[in-house]
Amino acid sequence: MNDRTSARLLLALLAVGCGAKTGLPIPETEEATDAEVLPDLPVSDLGSDLGMDMPMACVPFRAEARLASLDIFLAMDSSSSMEQPAAAGETKFAAIAEAIEGFIEAPESEGLGVDLTFFPHVDADVPEFCTGDRSCGGGPDSCVEPDVCVPSGTEFCFVDGDCGVPGDRCQALGRCAGGEELCLNIGDRCRGGERCVDFGACVNRTACDLDRYRDPAVPMGLLPANAAPVRRALMSRALDGGTPTLPALTGVLERARDWSATNPGSKVITLLATDGFPESCDPAVEFLEDDPSVGIEAPARVAAEGAAAGIQTFVVGVFGPDEELEARENLSRLALAGGTDEALVITTDEPITERLLAVLDELRRSVRTCVYAIPHEGVLPDPATLRVRILPPAGDPLELTRVDGPLDCDPMTGGFYFEGDLGGGARPGYLELCPASCSLTAASEDFIVEMEAGCEDDL
Repeated sequence: MNDRTSARLLLALLAVGCGAKTGLPIPETEEATDAEVLPDLPVSDLGSDLGMDMPMACVPFRAEARLASLDIFLAMDSSSSMEQPAAAGETKFAAIAEAIEGFIEAPESEGLGVDLTFFPHVDADVPEFCTGDRSCGGGPDSCVEPDVCVPSGTEFCFVDGDCGVPGDRCQALGRCAGGEELCLNIGDRCRGGERCVDFGACVNRTACDLDRYRDPAVPMGLLPANAAPVRRALMSRALDGGTPTLPALTGVLERARDWSATNPGSKVITLLATDGFPESCDPAVEFLEDDPSVGIEAPARVAAEGAAAGIQTFVVGVFGPDEELEARENLSRLALAGGTDEALVITTDEPITERLLAVLDELRRSVRTCVYAIPHEGVLPDPATLRVRILPPAGDPLELTRVDGPLDCDPMTGGFYFEGDLGGGARPGYLELCPASCSLTAASEDFIVEMEAGCEDDL
């Protein structure tokens, strides 16, 4: 190995491990939506018959269903390792940003909602480099001074036993004074004449305050109006810091649940895009943790809580080809906890932009053909009373069976389901058709989805 490590090694170190509505309680003041109530099933007069002080009163209806809207809460990794190059020479961050821009600017995305949050937040008052805890302004172990395994240069270490490559030994890692270039042989001169000094990094530079991640870079807004603010935010974002997935996902999901509660007719999801395993801001994860599964535990619990409230978490990861299997295994645990399928892991030798844009397009298509807002006046009756039927242009109506979830859909007869927990008096804002039923409605605009709900006195 040369007497200086590469700039890429610096990026990896500064990343500190980076790279390595359903079930919604209806508010008492909820206003009626624009349901098309059919005349053969009268709707009670909210003003006189129910009174606004009866928030859980039953209001029967029968109406043609309308497709639900889609609101996406994006959690975008902007850590320092996102500067690493991808297939076409662009950075990982630029490739993901290009896919997001293509999606939000597409005419087909008009009417969708988008909210953007970056992570990490970096404390500008904390220096990148240090020679002791005091220089970081933090508590004990805020300045971490790792060494490097040589001659391979593939791992950081503190003792020889940390090196996994046979023949490697742990050698002191330095930095060329006054710059960012890393070096070995502390005390010697670097190429530019600077002295090679002991290297340390302030791990508290990556902010862990949850309130920082509750505040989006671009608040929720409808496309196409919100496309320009999202595009500007992506273009101006500086890449720095580690991978605090835990507070970032917690803050984003909190906002997503709040939004869903006041927009019950929208399908609200989160999309996490990252190039690293969760590590910063999680006390369970040690510095330079070599087991990425450790950092998955806490974010997975947060994602599962969101899924129980009807907010799915989709996960996209961008990794080197040698990290693909490990990334797929670990990030898929997070995606499954969030109520979605296997994580989409794209390697840096693949067309990142094209693959991610295809996933976003398919997500939009699915919602705009298979997810229906439940029309209701006042308060929706018990979802157990909801009946759904497909009205073909000719022939008898097709009554759909309610199933517990997508895994229970019959491939031939189809049906419908709610997502999330319907206990505790919660009311769904939308439902999803099983694939077999969705294929009928997607085939022709002449097929109409009709919903009907009665009250106990009507049953």
